Amino acid sequence: MNLRKCYIENFGKLHEFEYEFKEGLNIINEANGWGKSTFAVFIKAMFYGFDTSNKRAVSENERKKYYPWQGGKFGGNLEFEINGKIYEIERFFGIKDKEDTFKLYDKTTNQESNDYSQNIGEEIFKIDRQAYERSTYISGQSIAIEINDSLSAKLSNILENENDINSSEEAINNIISVMKEYKKTGNKGKINKLEDEIYNKKRELEYAQKNEELINQRSKKVEDIKLQIKRYEQEKSKNQEKINKISENENIKLKRQLEILSERLEAQKKIEKMQEENKKHRNIKIVISVITMISGILLGITVSKYLYPIIILGVILLIIGIISYKKTEDKYYKKIQKINSNNDIETQETITENKEDIIKQNSIIDKEISNLINQKSYDENEINRLVNTQTFTDEIETEIESLEQNLDEMKHKYDILDKTQKYLSQAKEKFSSHYLRGMTEGFERYLNLISNENLDTNIDIKLNVKVQEYGEKKEIDYLSTGYKDLIGICIRLALIEALFEKEKPFIILDDPFINLDKEKIEKAKQIVKQLSERYQIIYFVCHESRK
Repeated sequence: MNLRKCYIENFGKLHEFEYEFKEGLNIINEANGWGKSTFAVFIKAMFYGFDTSNKRAVSENERKKYYPWQGGKFGGNLEFEINGKIYEIERFFGIKDKEDTFKLYDKTTNQESNDYSQNIGEEIFKIDRQAYERSTYISGQSIAIEINDSLSAKLSNILENENDINSSEEAINNIISVMKEYKKTGNKGKINKLEDEIYNKKRELEYAQKNEELINQRSKKVEDIKLQIKRYEQEKSKNQEKINKISENENIKLKRQLEILSERLEAQKKIEKMQEENKKHRNIKIVISVITMISGILLGITVSKYLYPIIILGVILLIIGIISYKKTEDKYYKKIQKINSNNDIETQETITENKEDIIKQNSIIDKEISNLINQKSYDENEINRLVNTQTFTDEIETEIESLEQNLDEMKHKYDILDKTQKYLSQAKEKFSSHYLRGMTEGFERYLNLISNENLDTNIDIKLNVKVQEYGEKKEIDYLSTGYKDLIGICIRLALIEALFEKEKPFIILDDPFINLDKEKIEKAKQIVKQLSERYQIIYFVCHESRK
């Protein structure tokens, strides 16, 4: 295909600008700042529009970068020829992509054509925007190349239509996207969330089990307290029986003491009565004895021979009376002493347990029982609280089992996705490797044409180039800027040959040789002239030495 002419209404700093292309080599030699890169981007935008970027940085957002400096309508038209037909693309752009307009005219009829849509770049070149920027659009600002599925598909000749573009890469990216839903950075994926939920449920189960254990412990404690209260009450009851027994004994003893006292009083009365009677008898006996003595004395006086016997008899009777009285008194005294003695023995009987001590014991027991009742009430309240806040462990275990089953299923799906992604990537690399030989041959041919040095290089399936030195493969980043650009230009040219075997595209060279030395520039210029015999080349340059 060939570009024929273009008109730029407004695009960046270019305003009402016209240009007619010719076949072969088109050299646009202008000073820096003229708008060469702007012109190159305009051609790209006619075929591919602008990327839908929301980036604020002007350097990363072409729509912002090339918005007309002087204002006015943003865009223009481009006329080209392909397959014997001439078309004109008309595109105008807004601040946002939804404001963009696209029209395609058939220059033979000057009517709008539906032969291509606004995705005309992909439909004609069979590559997407990124692949275009990495192949036929060679800018000195970015010569390095990175393979994508669009380039890989084109190189592998598997494209039947535009729907195949990016198919494998899109599939892999979709798989990776789904995998990220399961496992995201920062532990925010579905698997991570489910693992957290299981962890929290297990903590909840542990808490519920501890609750059950606490309920059981406190329930056992309450039962133990009840038994202890019962034992204390039994002990208190026995003590009360003792107190009752002691009180009963005290009453009996008091009654007995009263009886004894009554007996003593009665005995005292009897003794006193007996003493009076005895005193009377004694007095009578004394009187009788005295009378007898006096009578004896008088009789003795009268009858002198009986005086002494009678006196002696009287004395004897007196003595007998006194002794009889003494025996009687002793008898009653012993009787009173016996009564008093019996009463003292009964009152002095030892009581083995003191009533007051037992009452004190019961008072202590009452306090213990009160403390136990308070403790029992507290434990029962705690049991009720735990029961009210408790989730049954069997329910939680069922939930955990269900969650773990879901987790196993998710992990299984993730493993399948992971393996699928790896197998697809391996298949993609293996499938893409068949074009590597042709790319390598073209690259080495262009490299030898430009450089006299014998560089030992190799290319992988992602078009990464490494240079072999002293038995070690090194990335081209170790090389100078000039060598890196040289390698980038050669691989781009080899890529163009590999991509377009039939329909030849136009090639845009935006001052790509700026970092080459004088000798290499001359050889590069010769290659450009050779290429122009097969391709239409739009060559932007800012210095005569590279013209």
